[in-house]
Amino acid sequence: MGPRETGGNTFHASEPTLFVKQEFKAGSNPTRLIFIGDIHGCIDQFNSLLEEVQFKQGEDQVVLVGDLVAKGPSSIEVVQKARSINAWCVRGNHDDRVIRWREFLGGPAKGLTKNDISALEDSDNLPYSDFKVSEIHFDIAQQLAVDDFAFLQSFPVIMALPTPYTEWVIVHGGLDASRAVLEQNSDNCMTMRNIGPNGPSSSKDEGVAWFDIWASKMKVVSALPSSPLSSASSEIDYSKVNFNKIIYGHDAGRGLQIHEYTKGLDSRCVYGGNLTAFILPGEQLASVGCINFVDSSNDD
Repeated sequence: MGPRETGGNTFHASEPTLFVKQEFKAGSNPTRLIFIGDIHGCIDQFNSLLEEVQFKQGEDQVVLVGDLVAKGPSSIEVVQKARSINAWCVRGNHDDRVIRWREFLGGPAKGLTKNDISALEDSDNLPYSDFKVSEIHFDIAQQLAVDDFAFLQSFPVIMALPTPYTEWVIVHGGLDASRAVLEQNSDNCMTMRNIGPNGPSSSKDEGVAWFDIWASKMKVVSALPSSPLSSASSEIDYSKVNFNKIIYGHDAGRGLQIHEYTKGLDSRCVYGGNLTAFILPGEQLASVGCINFVDSSNDD
């Protein structure tokens, strides 16, 4: 059962927006797009990386690949910082869990105490299997200001970029190469690491890395006389199977993954690794070191 499946419970959180095609504001033509991996509440490292890449608001556009929150110490501050610099963001699985908690707490659980909700958890009566009162998502959901929550809730699952970057698509977990962008499953897109016999899986131990399948298919179709590969100048029909370059996060266990067609930016910041930026144009990398805030076995 995926984290958004409720097992018959009557409460269902709102579905995230699956896909957004971003456009630059009229008169805006950013010098650079700066993509940043999973921050997980590490505000000091976020600020340090922006300094490292010499971010200039109004000249650069920051794009975050999801999981702004949870695990690290300063989730609220990370959301506020991202909002203040007008970052573009896709929804990560930890962002999504906070959003579902907030909607539940403001809906059927409104007025319940923490003890009441713990009793629901103990009796297996919370609406989602990944709801744990003892985990930080519960606290973040309560603490987010209205405007900060609305910002977090607005993140789409998949983001396409404007000209001249239309060959790139942003997602937190990955994409299923057998489906068009508009036919992807939002839960899978936020959680997948591999493609197994039964389709996308969050496990690294079942099947093959999704990005290896993606690369293999791109190599095949690039040799076809009429190639569906997307280019920086192409008009793309996202209801059909296209093959874009992908920037993603989520897969801390594998660490930084920079390949020809896919760029995986989760370099284990919250586990004491690095926080990494990938910069267009030029495909440059930059990073800052991080503090180990959590046990690396908690890699979800």
